[in-house]
Amino acid sequence: ISIATLQLLLLIVTYPQTTLSFTNGGLSNNRRNHTPIKMGWSETWNDILNGGPKRWKVDDINAKQTALTHITDATSSDAPLRILCPLAGDDQFVYYAWSQGHDITAIDIVPDALKAMRFQFGENNQEDWSSTSSNGGGGVVWKHKSGRATLYEGDMLMKRPELQSSFDVVYDKDSFGALNLDMRRPYCQRLSEFVKSDGLVYVEVKNKESGREFGPPYHVEKNDLLEESSFGGAFDYVKSLGEVYPLKMGGFKQMGHILRRRLRK
Repeated sequence: ISIATLQLLLLIVTYPQTTLSFTNGGLSNNRRNHTPIKMGWSETWNDILNGGPKRWKVDDINAKQTALTHITDATSSDAPLRILCPLAGDDQFVYYAWSQGHDITAIDIVPDALKAMRFQFGENNQEDWSSTSSNGGGGVVWKHKSGRATLYEGDMLMKRPELQSSFDVVYDKDSFGALNLDMRRPYCQRLSEFVKSDGLVYVEVKNKESGREFGPPYHVEKNDLLEESSFGGAFDYVKSLGEVYPLKMGGFKQMGHILRRRLRK
């Protein structure tokens, strides 16, 4: 695991003096003088899966249906899509899109999160999955017997030549809300490698009424996405989707955008 990825894994669950911290009621300003609390990413997922605060998670299946509708409306083909879900956690979108006939690949570094995702495909059907070691020490790869669901248990920022130019669409649920600014470049670089020329990225981001200078979660606008060091280096802007679905957390809006991969030279 790269040092950069380890920094990412601590990012969302670090509560510095002047940033927003997660609470049972959502997110609240935390400005007390105390030592920052750090919880490893695996421990955070263990807490979530054992009934702790859901933090950033959105478990409303209607939100997943809305996301897939936006994705299919933006494509010019009625054929099943090959969709990449980076930093996936146990996002229900993966199972939902698979159930609608699409080919899904998810990447996450936390084994328990991907285990929870596999259980969405059937708690009593775990024999439907097989695992192998990824090439180049890239973790474990889980494949569903349908041939349409693959889960990479490893570092999203690793080069993976087998995924080069493989995906019609990327489903990006608020990565910019979590990623520190200096991690956006390598993240977008990987996506630019994995998506096909003319492929799409469906991006969800959070807009905040206040505390926009603090994060995570970070306040993200169109211009942030299109910086040359981010998606702007390889993607063009297609359109804004506005607010894609309501959030339970007050003071936040979940906004959507569509980007398109430029043709490779």
